[in-house]
Amino acid sequence: MEKRETFRRDAGRTADIGIFMSWYRPRNIFATIIALALVAAGLLAAIPYLVSTDVIRARLIQELSNWTGYSVESRQTPQISFFPVFSASLADVTIRNPWQSEGTPFMKAERIEVDLSLLSALMGRTEFTETTIIRPRFVIDEPIKSLSQIGESLAKTDGRIGDVMREARAAIEANPAKPDMSNVSSQPFGRIRLEDAMVTFKRPLNGAEEQISSISGVFEWPQTSGVASFRGNAIWHGEETEIDSSASKALLLLAGGTSPLQVNLTSTPLTLAFNGSANIAKNQFFQGTLSLTSPSLRRTLEWSKTPSIPGAPIGSFALDATVSGSANRMKLDGLTATLNNNPAKGGIEIVLNDGTPSVTGTLAFETLDLRSVLAGFMPLPDGSANANAVIDTRFLKQANVDLRVSTQKATAGSVNLTNVAATAQVRNGRAIFDIGEAAAFNGSIAASFQLAEEGDGGATGELRLNGTDVNSAAIAPLLGLGNRFELGKGTISLVLKGPITRWSSAMENAKGTLSMRFGTGQIKSIDFNNLLNRAKTDRFFSLNEKTDAWLAFDRMEIKANIMDGVAALETAQVQMKSGVLSFAGIVTLIGKSLALTGDYAVPVPATAPAPAPATTAAPAPAPADATAQAAPAEQKPAPVFNHTRFFIGGSWDNPFISPIIAPGN
Repeated sequence: MEKRETFRRDAGRTADIGIFMSWYRPRNIFATIIALALVAAGLLAAIPYLVSTDVIRARLIQELSNWTGYSVESRQTPQISFFPVFSASLADVTIRNPWQSEGTPFMKAERIEVDLSLLSALMGRTEFTETTIIRPRFVIDEPIKSLSQIGESLAKTDGRIGDVMREARAAIEANPAKPDMSNVSSQPFGRIRLEDAMVTFKRPLNGAEEQISSISGVFEWPQTSGVASFRGNAIWHGEETEIDSSASKALLLLAGGTSPLQVNLTSTPLTLAFNGSANIAKNQFFQGTLSLTSPSLRRTLEWSKTPSIPGAPIGSFALDATVSGSANRMKLDGLTATLNNNPAKGGIEIVLNDGTPSVTGTLAFETLDLRSVLAGFMPLPDGSANANAVIDTRFLKQANVDLRVSTQKATAGSVNLTNVAATAQVRNGRAIFDIGEAAAFNGSIAASFQLAEEGDGGATGELRLNGTDVNSAAIAPLLGLGNRFELGKGTISLVLKGPITRWSSAMENAKGTLSMRFGTGQIKSIDFNNLLNRAKTDRFFSLNEKTDAWLAFDRMEIKANIMDGVAALETAQVQMKSGVLSFAGIVTLIGKSLALTGDYAVPVPATAPAPAPATTAAPAPAPADATAQAAPAEQKPAPVFNHTRFFIGGSWDNPFISPIIAPGN
């Protein structure tokens, strides 16, 4: 009987399964899916009632505060979204330092959006997976003035970041050179997206307010013990800039230690790459390799708001060096640079003290355009409207410069120089550009130009040029004397000084001296014998008549005093084998006009005295007084010269000659 009952129960179960299987056919699978979807929809519809927006808001504010350690404020109700991910959006968010109840907050954002874990939210927890901050405005000001103070402020907070920051700072204090971070806890930080952010800060040197706007990018710091990076773009001083940076020991860096650091910055005015290590504590320090490339150095200086030197644009610039320094000092060693396609090697140190940058260093060039370098300091005359521009002397107080420059080959306009040793100094309202030694004009030269600011706002310029064993054919065009002189070698000295506001009027107020002394040489296109003959008969004639004749001379000496744009000849002589050609008068340096008198003196050969007639008379008796003095010796007659005097007028380019006195004894 018992077995029979068991059999019946099993048969009944089998029958029930059969009935269920007969109902559960493939055509009913869709019905099951629909039923499950309805259940899921019901759960989703119920979630807003299960998850309170007030709870979400409170949890968001609490987590943000724990996250940053700062006080977080928002009076708006969060907006909850479930698609495509569970997220919350909190509007009008303000983050302040805990001890700052008034004034400009550290950050004020239009909205903060966070991706949340739905399961954690249902269980009463708030876990961020990604945070997006929309249109935040960060202000780095009191009580945070620098990057180092951000770390100090975080260490004072009660958040999770504050806890690990204090632990890290304790490790640094225990062993600053090699802190032990093994006992420092690691906290999750996550990923932050910035959209249209702005950072306002004050420049440390002059307190001027700066802004970096339109910042969009991703800051990733998965764990506080790991790597932190930021990749994005921003607009600074009107130029879009791409930023790619990372710190492998970010917590150590913020806590006041040293971390490996990479920074890559790309913009139209400048491309920069730094790879090394940095410390952002009070005594900021960095070292590594630095590469810079700029299509225009002046444009880069203007863009970065670095005190630049007024003048003509400086062209392309590239630099690679080992760099070390602090916030106020940077040293570039093993430097290889290219300025306006002029390669150089050397070292430079830049010091930023009292708001005035100081640049010192030594650079060795293979070739160098001296004009382009000087044009970086001031506008130089170039025959255009630039020559009439007011010389901007602001650079005399904007920077201190002390550079030693050497180059194998250099050009200064049309002048070629070799083996140049030069200096450029700017200090205390005075600039000195000095060529201590150089080979030029087939000899050697030394030159100096000084520009000093006067108390009344004007400036004084001084030019000195000294040449030794220079060729007159090479230096005459530089002095505006044309290309008539050839072969003569000698010395030259030029000193000019006076008030200067424009290059076009510099010579009008200049005072100084000019002296030249040349040996054997020739002057082109002068038939001197023909000139003398015409001076006897012609009323006036041009000296520019074409001729293949040459005026050879043994020695030429010129001394002149310069005042108010006029050169008054003190000495001007050309010694030839046949005579001496002398000049007197004035030469204007502005209009290039001439007002000279010339004198050609030819010595007249002395005539031998006629012999005394023969006589047979007895010789005169000797004087009775034996002590009587002998007759005085015969004196030589003074030399006699034939003179040809003439007047030279017109201009340097087209002089005319007019006789004054016909040749005579």
